[in-house]
Amino acid sequence: MSDVVAMDAATAASGMLNGVENYDYELLAEIRASFALIEPNAPQAAAWFYEHFFAHNPRYRKIFSGDPAVQQRRLFQAVSRIIADFDDLDAFLPYLRRLALRHRKFALRPAHYIAFGESMMATIEAFTGPAFTERTKVAWEAGFGLVASVMQESAAEAEALAPPYWEAEVTEHEMLAPEIARLRVRVLQDPDRPGPYNYRAGQYAGLESANNPRVWRDFSFASVDTDENLVDFHIQAGRAGGLSRMLVHETNAGDRLRIAGSEGDLGFTPEAERLVAVAHGTGAAPVAGLVQELVNEGDGRELCVLLVVEDPTPGFESRHYLAEHFEDLARRHGKMRVFTAPESRIAETARELLSPEQPWQAAVLVGPSVLIDFCRAELVDAGTPLENVATDQFD
Repeated sequence: MSDVVAMDAATAASGMLNGVENYDYELLAEIRASFALIEPNAPQAAAWFYEHFFAHNPRYRKIFSGDPAVQQRRLFQAVSRIIADFDDLDAFLPYLRRLALRHRKFALRPAHYIAFGESMMATIEAFTGPAFTERTKVAWEAGFGLVASVMQESAAEAEALAPPYWEAEVTEHEMLAPEIARLRVRVLQDPDRPGPYNYRAGQYAGLESANNPRVWRDFSFASVDTDENLVDFHIQAGRAGGLSRMLVHETNAGDRLRIAGSEGDLGFTPEAERLVAVAHGTGAAPVAGLVQELVNEGDGRELCVLLVVEDPTPGFESRHYLAEHFEDLARRHGKMRVFTAPESRIAETARELLSPEQPWQAAVLVGPSVLIDFCRAELVDAGTPLENVATDQFD
């Protein structure tokens, strides 16, 4: 495996890919056929992979500090997408580039890829059983070699243009609700590669606290790009000892953070005229940034926003923490309506709102997967083009 991984992108590509017209479809067919045997046991295979990886590479465990179940699910989703897009360069190469840029903050080196590839091969062999042949081995080694080479080359190209992360300082810390804080962060200049910190409304970035090193978590921007390298995040406290709780309850102005490069492409389809957004909890933060951008640009397309809140305690009204902000945006926008619904009534509210006689032409959905899946299905059934439904899943 190490010899394959060590090849540069051009050498690896010559083994499987030299333009789509010369693609080795037999090797790809072997990869897809063996992967199909593994898919029914996806959770077990992903868990087995990490057990093997950590057992053989205990020093790399510090890189993987998140929820193991989430890591396992994301691993299988990434592998599934790569295999599905292998013969579609327009999807395959950009996705690998995004993966490479996303992992730059972990300072990955060829040795990491080699170790990852060895555990991947062990997993393939363990879960394909008698169907694992020498040809299966050759196909997966060639495929993984290509993926690793493209990712390493993409990371190397990016290294010359921007750092893998920036130092940053918390300039403001404000509690917006009992468990939700607004952090305003100033991104500091990198002395070797100076320049602005670039991001767009609707994107997100990884944060790391000096008090909890090597633990990164993604948070969406709650603001629109400024000229002062200032960015806002709305963060809800999570589990005890987690980074979110630390940022909400144990962080003050003046504290230092690290911020990775911006990622994501959440946004409304430019040519669509009727827009709708559904946001749960702090999922409203990136939606607020997108709406603020529309207001700033004088974009008066028809817009409807549904804010989802937790069910209220009996005798109390449940109000979204950004309700007043969205009401102010609605007044400034002119053609925007804002609705709020508790979790227990989301089905009936969403059906009524997302299935009008005249379909919404584009949508933004932010929140847990259950909410996203339900709302997306309602929108598509009502006539919204699937490609115009942008999502950001929080779980």
